[in-house]
Amino acid sequence: MARKGNQDRGIVEKPKGSGKWWARLFVHGRERWYRCENKTQARAVYGRLKADIREGTYFPEKFEPSKDIPLRAWIGRHLEGSTSRGIANEKRYGRFWTLLWGKRSLQQITIEDCRRIQAKLKAKGRWKLPTINRYFGYLRRVLMLAVKDGKLDRNPVSSVKFFPEAERLRFLTDEEILTLHGLLSTEDWNVVAFALETGVRREEQFTLRWNHISFEAKSLTIPLPKGGRTRHVPLTDEALHILRSFHSLLTSPFVFSGIQSPLKPMDSRAFIRRAFEPALRNGGIQDASWHTLRHTTCSRLVMAGVPLATVQAIMGHRSIATTLKYAHLAPSHIKEAIQQGSLSHLGIGTGSKTGSASGAGKSESSQVLDLMARPAGIEPATLSLEG
Repeated sequence: MARKGNQDRGIVEKPKGSGKWWARLFVHGRERWYRCENKTQARAVYGRLKADIREGTYFPEKFEPSKDIPLRAWIGRHLEGSTSRGIANEKRYGRFWTLLWGKRSLQQITIEDCRRIQAKLKAKGRWKLPTINRYFGYLRRVLMLAVKDGKLDRNPVSSVKFFPEAERLRFLTDEEILTLHGLLSTEDWNVVAFALETGVRREEQFTLRWNHISFEAKSLTIPLPKGGRTRHVPLTDEALHILRSFHSLLTSPFVFSGIQSPLKPMDSRAFIRRAFEPALRNGGIQDASWHTLRHTTCSRLVMAGVPLATVQAIMGHRSIATTLKYAHLAPSHIKEAIQQGSLSHLGIGTGSKTGSASGAGKSESSQVLDLMARPAGIEPATLSLEG
């Protein structure tokens, strides 16, 4: 090891008297520093690096700590490789976190910071609680990918408790549907009616192509829906009639073509703002959105007596648990099902016994009822063990 006077040339205490030791060496005219715990370690590191240089096995990236990845860079990587159908929402979520913590490294995001931002967004009241959950849900997915890729030891968002969300099952009544029909033009009503007839999701409907429709089989095909599996949706006669009324069959590859450019799909947000939401306001229909149309289709199928498994297949629910949310809308079927387990099928229901035992039971039962029955507004007497 080269020495200068009584000191090792590559062993440096910097700053002097601080107790912080460094191993310094020059490689191809470039100076490199390596932080060490003490002088002994610095001497060992310096000797090892010099030996690697002589043997030609010195690779600086082996010894230099990896640079921290900024959050904005990691979000950018995620968006570039994303194949999600909701890429527009992911870009919006990513833009928010990039503006907020974009310059921070992944390791600098803490649980306390996440909880503080969550509470701050709630206090402002500009966003609803489910919306806040969606933004934090995206950040959790992005950071979980960093954990799986070895860029992060722990996902801080995993320790954040999300806000509870109430289950909302809003569907349009027959009166509300008739109200919408009266307020919308024929062209706009056909767009809404198609959603009610098929129950497809908004993006599935407004990106639907003519080559996905089979008039012979009376069905439409959705190649990659939300569940990730190609699904076939049966078409009613009314849905087929609506499709045949569209002029886009001759001018556009899309069923719902754009107004300005027929070669592009219709902007769903623009249609909702221009026609659907004003009709809801003018008709006094509250707490409804475009997704309410899908709820309405599912609800009407269940109330019509369609089996839940069939409804699941038509609507494209990944889990039957989603379809079961509508089970309470079929009370007649529930009543019929519970009757199957009734004791009346065994012939031993109430009032089925004959003879003196039946008469005695009836007499005893009537005596108890006589004691308990009192005119309205009068508190019944308490039965006592005393005669």
